[in-house]
Amino acid sequence: MTGPVIALSGAPGAGKTTLGRWLADTLGAVRVNYDDYEKMTRLPPPQIADWLDRGAPIADIPAPGLADAVATSRTDQVVSYETPLGRAWPATAGMSDLSIWAATPLDLALSRKLQIMARAWEEKGGPVAPCTQWFTGHLRAYEDIIRPSLLVQMERVQSLADVEVTNAGDLETTKRQVVAALNAADLPLGQLPVLP
Repeated sequence: MTGPVIALSGAPGAGKTTLGRWLADTLGAVRVNYDDYEKMTRLPPPQIADWLDRGAPIADIPAPGLADAVATSRTDQVVSYETPLGRAWPATAGMSDLSIWAATPLDLALSRKLQIMARAWEEKGGPVAPCTQWFTGHLRAYEDIIRPSLLVQMERVQSLADVEVTNAGDLETTKRQVVAALNAADLPLGQLPVLP
């Protein structure tokens, strides 16, 4: 018997990790995070631009070991699978028993992502100059590469989700929407939380 896989997808900064940690704590789920396997953001900008020019084939997005991690983790356990690709990535498309899209405006998602990166840099105690360079580079690439990639993601991934939750404000409201989606999916998850 295999456990159900709950795929949480959305733009960077949409709250996939926050919701994934909450699901893991709430359901005793195993977390599999795309970020631990992805290679796309490490590609040079010209390669990403070429990928966009070729029609942005989702199957070409490199994440070695990710499909095996999802398959292995689902043995008799619930899996919280945090992925920006949802069911659009062929290697794990058929593994998700419930696909949830966390709808978040791109400006809010960008703000959250930049705050996450700033906190991580601050925790490392590194010098300010490289952090400033990273932010400058990220924002410079946002219009030409990142935003077009996010629009492809929204077009191809969001439409394949079973349910959409809004994660643009109060996290407790988003959690209630996720619980409602889990109840409606009727998956073998055990006792779901009752949220006010």
